[in-house]
Amino acid sequence: MFVQMPLKIELRDEAAFETFVSPSEQVAVALHHFQQSLGQPSGEAFYLFGSASVGKTHLLQAACRYLSKQGKQTVYFPLADEHLPLIPDVLIGLEQVSLICLDDVDRVIGDASWELALSSLLSKAAIAGHQVVLSGHQPMETWQFATTELNRSVLNVLPIALTPLTEPADLVLALQKHAERIGLQLPKEVGRYLVKQFSEDVEELLSVLQLLAQQSLVAQRRLTLPFVKQVLKGS
Repeated sequence: MFVQMPLKIELRDEAAFETFVSPSEQVAVALHHFQQSLGQPSGEAFYLFGSASVGKTHLLQAACRYLSKQGKQTVYFPLADEHLPLIPDVLIGLEQVSLICLDDVDRVIGDASWELALSSLLSKAAIAGHQVVLSGHQPMETWQFATTELNRSVLNVLPIALTPLTEPADLVLALQKHAERIGLQLPKEVGRYLVKQFSEDVEELLSVLQLLAQQSLVAQRRLTLPFVKQVLKGS
């Protein structure tokens, strides 16, 4: 059966497994299993959850990019995006896709129509040997279900709890990985300066890095500490 995709959502350029830094060894092990399972005919389902800026969207889009490069069909839907005309019917037939990623799925928990569509998708994808990856803020055990169908279906979903990066060294490493992906070298001293002066939030730091990358390209300058201070002083 032909699957008609209702809309095309572009993936972030920086969304790749190579640019993700795990906050702990436990998370690293869980995510290694997650990545290794992608594309296998296991029919596994995962739920990545945690507060804002822990990398949920990054990992879902990284998973899509990872399989897309292997020539497999994937789909990513951000369910919290109010600008997209998303209705439960968009899930119909998606079990035929190798990987289905639904971001901020807890936004539709409590809606019976969405829950029935999601339960059906999880069941059919498992039978087809395809994977479903969900993300949200809260643990599944806190969800207020409107249907018994989804309550039963999520018993087979593997949860992975994500936590923010808090160590400055980890934040610097994350910045360096993102800089390397866009062809820049970020010295540790520059990374430490950005973390100390600006933020410990990865998303905010990446916004600063994007600004620096643009100015580096315009000026044809490396990201030295004097150059970075000059750019940020004038921004």
